[in-house]
Amino acid sequence: MDQRAIPPAHHRRRRDFAPGATRGFDLVEAGFALALIAVVGVLLLVAPTEPWGPVGQIVPVFIVACLASSVNFQVGQGWSTPMQVAQVPLWLLVPPAFLPLVVAASMIVGSAVSNLFVDRHKPVRQALLAAGDAWHAVGAAVMLTLLGVPKAEVAAAGTFLLIFGGQVVADALYAVLHGPIALRLSFRQALLSTLWIATVDLALLPIGFLGAYALSVAPLMAFSLVPVVFLFAEFSRERDARLSQAMELSSAYRGTAALMAQVMEDDHEYTGGEHAQGVVELALEVGARLGLDPGSLRDLEFGALLHDVGKLHVPNEILNKPGRLSEDEWVVVRRHPELGQEMLDRVGGVLGDAGRIVRAHHERYDGTGYPDGLSRQEIPLAARIITACDSYNAMTTDRAYRRALEPAVAIAELERCSGTQFDPSVVRALLWVLEERGAVDARKTGGRWSSTKSDPAVA
Repeated sequence: MDQRAIPPAHHRRRRDFAPGATRGFDLVEAGFALALIAVVGVLLLVAPTEPWGPVGQIVPVFIVACLASSVNFQVGQGWSTPMQVAQVPLWLLVPPAFLPLVVAASMIVGSAVSNLFVDRHKPVRQALLAAGDAWHAVGAAVMLTLLGVPKAEVAAAGTFLLIFGGQVVADALYAVLHGPIALRLSFRQALLSTLWIATVDLALLPIGFLGAYALSVAPLMAFSLVPVVFLFAEFSRERDARLSQAMELSSAYRGTAALMAQVMEDDHEYTGGEHAQGVVELALEVGARLGLDPGSLRDLEFGALLHDVGKLHVPNEILNKPGRLSEDEWVVVRRHPELGQEMLDRVGGVLGDAGRIVRAHHERYDGTGYPDGLSRQEIPLAARIITACDSYNAMTTDRAYRRALEPAVAIAELERCSGTQFDPSVVRALLWVLEERGAVDARKTGGRWSSTKSDPAVA
């Protein structure tokens, strides 16, 4: 499973890294591209269509824009390009009514170049869908219409910032519309992605301004921006190489974790196997919903997969006991989070990091859990997510001491224990995920947890 959450802000090639994309992703992209054309039609009626800058200046800048849009680098949880360095000169050279079309054309060419020489498994024709990423240029076009096209001089710095502000606003509006529809992202994730991209673009804005100023000296000075683009390309290439090495190491850790999970499954059927994998899948969906970064999602995955690894030290006759546990037996069972951490600490690396999460997965939001009595934000967020997902999975799974509960009853119990056993924000995210999966709406149930055990989270 690709765990990178990819925001829908402008100039990202989202389809490369869009695990949450809907089946009709390309259709949605085409829809946004057609909508952009419709908006350009309106701009042709209300925005200036003249004057165009000299062809000798527009062509070099357009070439730089195409090159820049073909270079991708990671920003926060998503991807961007250094295209801002070419967009500023385009503000001065292209009439506002045509600006979105020119920006869209550069993105299509840049995406086609990337598909042709880098992502060769992707058809070049798919680059046409990149046109929808040019919505941010609509904001710049509107501000240029209202303020007029400025000159590349220091006195106009405020005007350039206002135009950039219009670009950011348009990008944010596009993000909150596109993200939930195409990628199933929350509004918060969409807006956060826009903030990350806007920060990078703001840093590139002065370089774009210098490029625009250089055009007044000589048209070919536009190519002075190319070294900046290639610098980003080189940084991106080196980062991808390091990421590839990290992924290989991560695969080794995953292999170790999978082996440990297999041992659990062979030793205790409900502790490993389907239970562990079910908790992993549910926890990752909740973590993505809450906007966890890739590193945190990785730790969450390992913690969820191995949250019960300490039960390898718990005798089968206790775990599989059909009746009520004695006090001495409870003491043994309650040691499994600590024992799990000790086992993972011996492995070290990212599994050692997951050990802290494993230790805390039976802590309660109100501070009455074990082994350390942590509460609220003292409990790692990953552990709070696992606690809720583990409990739901435990309630809806057959156990030696009871039959599986209906999802409606389990969901009602999550709501009842929200704020005491479970983090309310995690419960809200979990209920959203369960509703997306088609589980019964908790608001329509009156079911309550009933068990011979006192802790429904013991899985």
